[in-house]
Amino acid sequence: MNLPSEVLNREFVLEDTPAVEQAQAAEKFQVITTHGVVLGNIGLLMPADRVSELIENLSICCLPNTPLWFQGIASVRGNMIPVFDLHELLGIPVLGKGQGRKIITIDSGEAAAAFWVDDMPRLVMVTSDDRMDNVPPLPPLISDNSRSYYLKDGQIWIDWDVESFFTALGNLM
Repeated sequence: MNLPSEVLNREFVLEDTPAVEQAQAAEKFQVITTHGVVLGNIGLLMPADRVSELIENLSICCLPNTPLWFQGIASVRGNMIPVFDLHELLGIPVLGKGQGRKIITIDSGEAAAAFWVDDMPRLVMVTSDDRMDNVPPLPPLISDNSRSYYLKDGQIWIDWDVESFFTALGNLM
């Protein structure tokens, strides 16, 4: 019989076992589970590490001499954040008659931004098997600020770089 101190102090050597092979296979089979929002026929995966919130009945203060896609500024929990109409910016038609449109905020504080989406966010799970090898036809502003693309149940989902996307929007103004 071994003493507990002997067991705890012994050297462990991992060999190439079925468990190690399973772990390696799991690394190759990535799963992303996050919320997604839809803009026309484009699905955007919301970063799981960023705060996002769906807001209804938000008062937007329009600013003169700004592009149509820049809707204005809104106060959310005491923070003034920019609100964008990405449909207008990217030339994407609104699904339906626009009755289900909502505003979603992403990030908080000075980094926060808001934009219109076609419907409620939904939980999306994509795997490495859903990953697209080719870049789908997308507006350059989206494709230039994306990491990867997925096709799940006929919907294209984009893992976008939110920070670089909104920085690029700031450069357009």
